[in-house]
Amino acid sequence: MQQKTILSAAGLLIIAYYSWLLFGSGDWFFTHSKNAPNRMALMGIREEIKLGNDYEAVLKSYWRKKSKDLTLHAGSPQIWTVSMPHELGASNWVLYIEFNDERVSAVRVRTSDGPAPSGAPVDVGG
Repeated sequence: MQQKTILSAAGLLIIAYYSWLLFGSGDWFFTHSKNAPNRMALMGIREEIKLGNDYEAVLKSYWRKKSKDLTLHAGSPQIWTVSMPHELGASNWVLYIEFNDERVSAVRVRTSDGPAPSGAPVDVGG
């Protein structure tokens, strides 16, 4: 009986630890409120980027306004993204910057699963 109680308690502690690691530590998912500074930094970058900017101007905007948790993905000359840590429910925002002839041709904000989030600015360019 005592061994069963000890095993149950150990099991609960293991579940609690991994639940915290996955949901509470911020290593895997951020809460919407914890991501607010990242959302503000992402919007600051978005506000600085203008149609016709070149790669260098976009990089300068990113480095000037980024938070420590934002990530720039510039793996393609046609589209760059700035992303924030994941939130449960895929409500984290992603900034899409499209280029044509090495110049910004469109700027969009979307959630990580695709649709425009409520409160996001209007798309620029097309």
